[in-house]
Formats: sequence, C-alpha cells, structure tokens
Amino acid sequence: MTRVAPLPPPWSDADAAAIHSWGHPDRTYEPLLLVRCLQRHPALADRLRRMGESLYVDARLPPRVRTIAILRTCALLRCQYEWGGQAAFWGPIVGLTERECDALVTGADPGWSHWERTLIGAVDELERVGSWSDQMWNALGDKLDDEQRMELLIAVGWYRTICTLCNGMALPVEGWMRAWPSD
Repeated sequence: MTRVAPLPPPWSDADAAAIHSWGHPDRTYEPLLLVRCLQRHPALADRLRRMGESLYVDARLPPRVRTIAILRTCALLRCQYEWGGQAAFWGPIVGLTERECDALVTGADPGWSHWERTLIGAVDELERVGSWSDQMWNALGDKLDDEQRMELLIAVGWYRTICTLCNGMALPVEGWMRAWPSD
C-alpha cells in the first residue's frame, strides 16, 4: 500500500490530460501509480514532468548511457519501483539485456566495456561524494563532451529525486515492471 493514495477516478479533463501527458508516446502501460499520486498536487506534478521530459526530448546524452546511469542510480537507492519501470520499458529500447539491467543491481559484470564500467563508477562516485574527481571528469570525457557530462549530472540527480519520492511514498512495483533481481 502506498503512503499517498493516487488521485481516484473519475478524473477531471485537466487531471486526465496531465496524467496522460507523462511518459513515452509509444508506451503500452497504464498511467503510472507515481503519476496518479503526484497529480494530487497538479502544480508540482507539472513542474516535475517538464524537468523529467527535458532529459529525453532534445537531449544530447546517448540513450544507452542515460539508461545505464538511471538504472544504476535506482539500484544504489534500492528503488525497486523506478528501476522496474526503467528496466522494463527503456532497457529494451536502448539495447540493454535483462542480464545487464540486473547487473546494475547485483554488481555482476555481464561484460561491460571499459567505458561502461567507467560510467557505472561515475554514478557510484557521484552518489558517494556528490561530485566527480578531476580524474573521473576526464575519464568521462573520452566519450562525452562538457554538455553531455552536465546532462549526466542532472540525470543522476533528477533520478535520485525520483527514487527518493518513490521510496518515500512506498510505491509498489506495478505488474508490467521488471522484478527486482536478487542480489
């Protein structure tokens, strides 16, 4: 049971439009429990949606890089809800296997490239100390320019916020989401 009940139907036209404005246009799942809970505070929900959307629309960060970073952030914060949704929906779109998604939780190495291990280490370092060392900044620069590194910082921070929100509201994993792997 969630700590915050979702906005119950029937929804007003404005609430329905706002709820359905979240997520990828090609999604096949029902509106997220997270979104239905957030819609109890429409102004906040709208601001959060716009920020989250900015990480996907006209973004410069490669989608696979973004998704690895998001999944690792979710794993570090033990956010089963957001990890499950990202792994089920975005994982296949960006070419992450189920084994790779699970490895971001369990710490296994499914054959990450040297650069992907650097990326995972960068997320870990950011979570641990709130910044990157000069060495990590430069290592990320092997594949990312300054604007992409800024976008990566924002994506990790943004999904830390989302994970904190999901965990704090005690959102249960929805049926279509990927189940948390055993570590």
